[in-house]
Amino acid sequence: MSAYCRMYTFTFPSRPLSKEINMHDYSARSPRRPLVVGAALLSIGLLASCSSAASDSGDTGDAGGETQSVALSLDWSTYVAYHAPFAVAAEQGIWAEHGLDVTETLPGGSGDAAVEVGTAKTDIAWVDLSTAAASMLQEVPITSVAKVQDKNASGLTVLESTTLESADDVVGMRIGSTPGGSDSTLIGAFLNANDIGEDEVTIVNLPANGKFPALMTGEVDAISGQVYFYSSSAEAEGQQAHGLSFSEMGLNVLDHGFIANDTFIEQNPEAISSFLAAYREALQITIDDPAAACATLVERSDGEVLQDSCETQLDLWLPLTTDPAAANWGENTSDEWQETVEVLTTYGDATGTRDPATMFTNDLLPSD
Repeated sequence: MSAYCRMYTFTFPSRPLSKEINMHDYSARSPRRPLVVGAALLSIGLLASCSSAASDSGDTGDAGGETQSVALSLDWSTYVAYHAPFAVAAEQGIWAEHGLDVTETLPGGSGDAAVEVGTAKTDIAWVDLSTAAASMLQEVPITSVAKVQDKNASGLTVLESTTLESADDVVGMRIGSTPGGSDSTLIGAFLNANDIGEDEVTIVNLPANGKFPALMTGEVDAISGQVYFYSSSAEAEGQQAHGLSFSEMGLNVLDHGFIANDTFIEQNPEAISSFLAAYREALQITIDDPAAACATLVERSDGEVLQDSCETQLDLWLPLTTDPAAANWGENTSDEWQETVEVLTTYGDATGTRDPATMFTNDLLPSD
């Protein structure tokens, strides 16, 4: 594979969040407006200038059975708790049982992952779908093939000593955000939706694994991202933290799921269906025994993920997902995509004319 390029346009709109997310409310959504696309806003010109090395997605194997190579982009620069199903699928041979040879990249954020898939560096990505939608509006050749998480848990997290009860409290804060991450898209939209100007907050650009340390050392007052993740991380460090989700402020958008390169979808639909079936199986195993799934992830991460914090985070994340046994597992809906696009274009800087109804397909979901 040849190299690819990373180019960001990081724009910050204005306004805060509030409300504490109910991690056991499986689905709750409401309309809202556009967000700052930031790192995720890619243009066709960008795609053309990038070196688009398609992954080795051809069938390989011997007469005993073909194995499809699939290159997967994750959404973080390191492994985190909700990556446990991927570790389970690899460790327990679930990918192989479904005829797949899956390799992973850790590009640093959902925006970066969308770039990798859009430029055909990889075939499939686990991403924040709202970030992917911003790229789709710019005609990046990617499409959602499954929605896994029902409720967007992104918001602002602060330490106990910092007041965060409403959007008004955000004024004057230094907020850590990651270019190339899903939070850079949502923070801008959130600020704009609440009429918070660029001069009323300070956005501090930080790598994904640099936001939490910056919060803990007081370099920033708040960080944007998954509230449950950072709150539980602070607790593990002996600190109390709290946060408000963007969705609690009515800025409801899609959360995590899978996107695939459009050419890969056309050429390898069976591989995508097999991939989703394998992931669903691994997700169910993770739900059945989170501790064992975390142990697998801890080993895969070479100790970067800690067992206790992983279990705590999974306890908060798993209720946000659709039951793998549900008949509608993985399904996208037109209303959700329309609402997300309205948020991106009304409150954020996202522009484009792609019909939200074309941004997803349910045709490749596993049938059994």
